[in-house]
Amino acid sequence: MKGRDFVLEALHQYGVRHLFGNPGTTELPLMDGLAAREDIEYILALHEDISVAMAAGYAQVTGRPAVVNLHITPGLAHGLGNLYDAWRAGIPLVVTAGQHDSRLAVQEPALMGDLVQMARPFTKWAHEVRHVDELPLVLHRAFKTAQTEPCGPVFLSLPSDVMMAEMDARPWPLTEIVQAGLPEAQVLDRLTAWLAEAKQPVILVGDRAGRTGAIPALARLVEQLAIPVYIEHQSAGLGFPYDHPLCFGRCLPNGPYLKKILEGKDLILWFGVTSQAPLLYFPDSVVPCGARVVHIDCDAWEIGKNMPVDLAIQADLAGVAKALLERVRQRLAADSELMERVADRRGALAERQRRRAERRLQEVEAGRAQTPVSGAYLASVLAELLPDDAIVVDESVTSGRFVHGHLPLRDPHGLIALKGGGLGFGFPAALGAQLAAPHRRVVACIGDGSALYYIQALWTAVKYGLPVIFVIFNNASYMILKGGLLRMQGPAAARGVYPGMDLVPEPDFAAIARAFGAEGLRVDEPAQVRPALEAAFASRGPVVVDVRIEREVKPYLE
Repeated sequence: MKGRDFVLEALHQYGVRHLFGNPGTTELPLMDGLAAREDIEYILALHEDISVAMAAGYAQVTGRPAVVNLHITPGLAHGLGNLYDAWRAGIPLVVTAGQHDSRLAVQEPALMGDLVQMARPFTKWAHEVRHVDELPLVLHRAFKTAQTEPCGPVFLSLPSDVMMAEMDARPWPLTEIVQAGLPEAQVLDRLTAWLAEAKQPVILVGDRAGRTGAIPALARLVEQLAIPVYIEHQSAGLGFPYDHPLCFGRCLPNGPYLKKILEGKDLILWFGVTSQAPLLYFPDSVVPCGARVVHIDCDAWEIGKNMPVDLAIQADLAGVAKALLERVRQRLAADSELMERVADRRGALAERQRRRAERRLQEVEAGRAQTPVSGAYLASVLAELLPDDAIVVDESVTSGRFVHGHLPLRDPHGLIALKGGGLGFGFPAALGAQLAAPHRRVVACIGDGSALYYIQALWTAVKYGLPVIFVIFNNASYMILKGGLLRMQGPAAARGVYPGMDLVPEPDFAAIARAFGAEGLRVDEPAQVRPALEAAFASRGPVVVDVRIEREVKPYLE
């Protein structure tokens, strides 16, 4: 067979059923091979970065590597934004790009570039295939590497002459690495003793807890000891159920907030956390003096990355949680003083949760008649209508506090969020998620600035019949940046002038949706929120619900 046919056969054997991309001349060998097959569907997007984010959303739902094919140097450059986001989020992708015939490279033809050097900073492994006989090893290594924790993207450059060369080989069986390592018993015993001795423990949980199946055991562990849980800022998925009585929400991405929630704590456990640094420089230590610090993760690089820790454990997250749960249960059964201390802590935490719920309710009630629409009220109505098995994709940015504060997110496979920080991920990621889970409803909560990056993704939604509901939190600006300038208390705050941050004239998102063949609804008043969302959930196709929300500038990025 030809190299291109081997590539497609390997993809099929490795479970790939969709290939995301936007083709060009250097991809013609692969596209020609696809024409002879019906087992892999090509999903066309109108921009390469849309293809990358669609593949990422697909991979986050399936838990398996998704494959993207980009168009040589400009196409890879276009895809780097969402490749970066996938890299930061640890999403398993196999990203490929066509390359000129290697015999032509020395002539420096148009579109030529060093693809491997471009992709290397944001991938676990990057390689250009030099000979057709490399393909069995290279494809096997790519999939193995992408799907092994810490997961992440890999990149392959596929020259045209390699793709058209003849070969006689079969794809290698895929090697899947079992990652179930546990620390020695004495290490687990020491951590169990520390947890039992702590008067004010706290756990910060990252999205790896959800991805690795650690949430059930972790939830039972914190219930046994009444330990409050915070979720890492900029998490890519669910680290802990938002409606759990011991969950105190997602962290804010700033140093003062982290310092505040850790103040007075004598044991701090970082569990699968990779978003460790604030968005802005903060000179103080967020860890109080004298507190014991424990960090557990599957990736040694993340452990103690930004601070010294007293106990560093590289291991399987789910396995550690289960082992600790069993030890803690035994400890509680034999220690009545510990049980009394836990009971007191449980009562205090329940009171804190009652006050949190009361504040959320007050925020919703205050916004019930507010025009423009209150973001809290919008999120609360969406929470009431959201199916239990819905997948929520969040790139609402400034409005994220409403999405993460009011939606009852509890499914480990039911949240996809922006981790890298580069806009333009959520809109197409929602399409990939819907393709991967056609029987679940996907709801994307998107800021207006984020939506405008790749609004043409609606064309792909219509073409492939992907019934995503896009709820646009429309404040007509890059509000997070306005809030940052207001916090700085400089000339912008004094004059109320925010250069380059107003999205005026305002695009008509509902009209844009209809122009692409999707349904478009516009909401200007709070009374329109529920009917519009109900109509969206009743629809069988893609729907954009453009909600004009509050525009008051508030301090942000502390």
